[in-house]
Amino acid sequence: MAFLPRALLLLLLAVVCIQLSGVLADGPDRCWCLNSLKKRVPREEIEEFSIFPRRSKCDNVEIILTLKPVNNSTEVIQRCLSPETKQGINLQACWNKKNTNNTSPFKISNCF
Repeated sequence: MAFLPRALLLLLLAVVCIQLSGVLADGPDRCWCLNSLKKRVPREEIEEFSIFPRRSKCDNVEIILTLKPVNNSTEVIQRCLSPETKQGINLQACWNKKNTNNTSPFKISNCF
């Protein structure tokens, strides 16, 4: 008899977890890029980049650059680039033209 209430409680917990995972899968509840670079980043310093279009919780197009490691460091350094800069516009054009299967991140070597 004690098994049935425990089973129902476990089932209810599983349903709640599934519902929450669907909410969290939509991404964060804000923009990722709070500050974006307005100046050009040398392409030799960029390893890859990702572009995130406007979404329900962020009205901005976001370009996130992953920079190459410096001095044998294992630290991953990412910077946001303003999509209004000339470099940002060029990266978006390359992304739209060459990234046909919408993979993210995209190697910078594919654009130059």
